[in-house]
Parts: sequence; C-alpha cells; structure tokens
Amino acid sequence: MIDLHCHTNFSDGSLSPAALLERALQADVRVLAITDHDTIGAYGAICDEAHAHGIDLYCGVELSTHLAGCERSVHLLGYFAGEPKAEFGAWLRGLQEGRVKRNAELTARLQELGLDVQWNEVSALAQRQVGRPHFAQVLLRKGYVTTLKEAFERYLGEDGTAWVQRDEPSLDEAIAEVRGAGGMASLAHPVRISRDWERVDEIVAAHARLGLDAVECFHSEHGEEDERRLLAIAERYGLRVTGGSDFHGDAKPGIELGTGRGESLRVPAFVAEQLAERLAMSRGC
Repeated sequence: MIDLHCHTNFSDGSLSPAALLERALQADVRVLAITDHDTIGAYGAICDEAHAHGIDLYCGVELSTHLAGCERSVHLLGYFAGEPKAEFGAWLRGLQEGRVKRNAELTARLQELGLDVQWNEVSALAQRQVGRPHFAQVLLRKGYVTTLKEAFERYLGEDGTAWVQRDEPSLDEAIAEVRGAGGMASLAHPVRISRDWERVDEIVAAHARLGLDAVECFHSEHGEEDERRLLAIAERYGLRVTGGSDFHGDAKPGIELGTGRGESLRVPAFVAEQLAERLAMSRGC
C-alpha cells in the first residue's frame, strides 16, 4: 500500500515517528511520506530504519497558505527524496514562529469566551509543536465539548467562535519554496477549498503555470466522484497525482494509515511511480 499524507507527534499527530513506522509495517504500507505541518523533523528520526524494513520513505511537509478569494487556508504538500536544503528548514522555522503567535492568541480568545484553557496544560500535550488538536484535547478533558470534532466545529475550526487566523505564506510563495528546495509541490485535499469544480480548475490551472507539480486526488475525504473530477483536472494540465490518508492517529479518529476512513482509500501504484520519477528528475538522475 501507499500513503503519502500522514502526521506524527512532531506536529498534530498522536504517534511518534517510530510508532508510525510500526503502524505502517503492520498495515503493509510500503511507500510512505510523513507530511507534518511546517516541520520535516520526523523523517530523519526513522529514515534509516524505514529503509532497512523495505519501506520507501519520503520526506514531506504540509503547508497552510493563503490564496486571494479563498476564505479558508489552502494546503500544499511538499515532497523530497531526502532532507531538503538548509534554507528550506530556515523558512519552515519562520512559519513555526507564526504558529507560536497564533497559539498565544488562541489561548487568549478561548479565555475571553469564558473557557478555562491554560497554555501550560495545552503545551504539556505536545511533544514538540503545539497545534489546534492539543487545544481540542483540553476542551474535551474539561467537558466543554463531547468530541474532538465538536471542539473544531464550535471553537477551533475556521467557522468556530475562537478561530484565529495566523500569518501564512501565499500559495505562490509556498510552491516556489518547495520547488526551490528540490521538491515536488502538490495541492492537498482540494475538496476543502471548494466543490465548485470550475473554481478548483481555475486554481489548478493558474498555479500549474507557477510550478505546481501535482494534485492530491486520493484522500480520506474524497469520494469516487471527487477522485474522477480531480484526476481529470490533473490530466488536463499535465500534472502528477498524489494521495494519502491524512492519518493523525487518535487526533483524528476513524482514519487508518493506508486505507483511510472505512477502508475507502486505495492509492494506485502509478502515484508512487510518478513521485519517484519526479524526484529523480530534481536530483538530476
């Protein structure tokens, strides 16, 4: 199996990199990319061990970006054959600083709403990078919500009462940074942008001209019709295809590594072939 979209506790997933690797072996995932938010640290933690077990492991990252005309963040996936250039890591650290600022503002906003949420109890849940799922866990533990999903719907999501927008790079900038570091840039879960397919088509067309390499056509939130439409869009603009579960472990219950929600996900073999081909080109092979 193939899974090119998953998260560890280096960002907002619940499993350590080592535990994720063990889950991949159990699920017979043989091509894997870790795509933590704004960090590539988990890749180095298990790279050698993954290869020793016969898993093709790719270094990945998921970036939140802004795009004119879109109310919600547009996510971009970046893929690399190994750890990218140091300059890219420095750019990621700048994004992480923006997360720190947003988290402080989010804590204050929740308190303004009368919720007893303290920064020290949120940060204690994170191994490294604090994200909204850690706030959601505190809200759940304190009885303000009954599920993690409710925490996002009522408070933490982009339609929630405590939503705080953080400084994000533009989609154009993020594509340029990924490409400049020798990576492949893929538009993540396009259905979150819109199910107005003409709008999605326009965004893909515009950014294909700016270096977008691929579209994530296979994802736990995509139905068969979504896949069909996205595959057609990718083909129309000569783009590659990516796919993955968006696995977060306990932070996103019901989604399994490799198979998604209810075993509805199957990433075809050609996806891994296209990724390997594209990254070999970036290395000049």
